[in-house]
Amino acid sequence: MNIIQSISIDEFLQRVGSQPNGNIWSVLVTANSDNYEVVKELEETLAIFTECEIAIISANNSVNIIVDNIQKSTEDYLIIWNFENWDNHNWREFDQMRSRLLKKFGVVLVLSQESVVKMVTNSPNIFSWIGSRVYAFAQGTELLTEEECKTRLLALQEWSGYSNAEVIELAQSQQLPSDPEYGEWLVLLGREDLIGR
Repeated sequence: MNIIQSISIDEFLQRVGSQPNGNIWSVLVTANSDNYEVVKELEETLAIFTECEIAIISANNSVNIIVDNIQKSTEDYLIIWNFENWDNHNWREFDQMRSRLLKKFGVVLVLSQESVVKMVTNSPNIFSWIGSRVYAFAQGTELLTEEECKTRLLALQEWSGYSNAEVIELAQSQQLPSDPEYGEWLVLLGREDLIGR
């Protein structure tokens, strides 16, 4: 768990936009995982980008209370944070209750590096939902500049052999390959409405 991809909020949102709908879990690793400002910034940007209502749930309670809060929330997307007091037993208990956690569009866990290690060791089933979607949050980084966006679009065109217009056309006709790069491409073009259609 030493090598985790560093990511800005903008890059994280691009990955969220390229994901299929339904119970997609991600982890953002931060140096200040108990920093509410990070969580609020994430909530604001995620709400705009996903056009979902976002709930913030603190894990600074018993696992039963947290799972109940998850189940009772009416929001489609959850940010769960404040795991720093969790020990191995808490993570095992959370893993055992995973069948009660399957109703959301998406969940982001905000964790420290130490908490990620505890989760991987003690919540293997929940971690299997997350897979490779563990990112180190590069706090203070800005959205992609226009130049960076153009550079990335050129790289995607070179990689695929398609033009921007062809990618939009393929998405509209539901013939776009499912590779995450195509989802990212649509996001960069401002056409995230075509993802998964």
